[in-house]
Amino acid sequence: MKILITGCKGGIGLDAARRLAVRGHTIYATVHNESSIEGVKAAFGENKENVTVERIDITDAADREKAAKWDIDVLINNAAIGDSGPLAEIEIEKIRRVLEVNIFGALELTRIFIPRMAERKSGRIIFIGSMAGLMPTPFLAPYGMSKFALESIAFSLRTELKPFGIKVVMVNPGGYHTDFNQKNIGKKYEWLDNSVLYKGHMDVIKKSEGMIIRSELQDTSSIARQIVRAVEDKSPRRRYVAPLWQWWLIPLLRELA
Repeated sequence: MKILITGCKGGIGLDAARRLAVRGHTIYATVHNESSIEGVKAAFGENKENVTVERIDITDAADREKAAKWDIDVLINNAAIGDSGPLAEIEIEKIRRVLEVNIFGALELTRIFIPRMAERKSGRIIFIGSMAGLMPTPFLAPYGMSKFALESIAFSLRTELKPFGIKVVMVNPGGYHTDFNQKNIGKKYEWLDNSVLYKGHMDVIKKSEGMIIRSELQDTSSIARQIVRAVEDKSPRRRYVAPLWQWWLIPLLRELA
């Protein structure tokens, strides 16, 4: 199959793309920065002959048109950014940027390929969500709320596109040590020292964040394998998750949050 996967600089996206390439699929792997291209190409090793790596900013219309030239069977919307901080104080523009990338960028890219998939009565659209999109995430709400929105988008598209033979799948990773969470958590400390409301709460916030980081898995293989299944299963599930133990904790965490 011909597969476009966004957000392949590293972490889960690159791991999944490499596994799919090894299995003989044609891969279009995109990154946000030109400087990442050579390193990502090298990561595919001997399997890079069936791999194209290109810079694509999914929020840029011209870049999306560059991606439109690829005739794909599967779209994996993995590219995402995050931010952090109390919703009472974080700049609205920071939230807007997260939503622009994680929601509108992903949806606009998806809409490019839907007519072609509908015409041939086949295709698969995979959204990489998060367990943060299934439970409250205080102080990480900009990211969490964007993933909540993806849940609704995927649910609606699944029903709307069913008559056209297009399958829509959610993949929900838990916590993995890819530096993504650490970077997002750290962003608020660029300005939170000036907080009016939370000056006396820093120790509690940092303790909670420490629990998140300590629960992260070092190896992304469990979720990358689930993405491969989401691509290859003849009758895919609506949702694939990993690690399972974090998934089982979600009902409890919803109550405790």
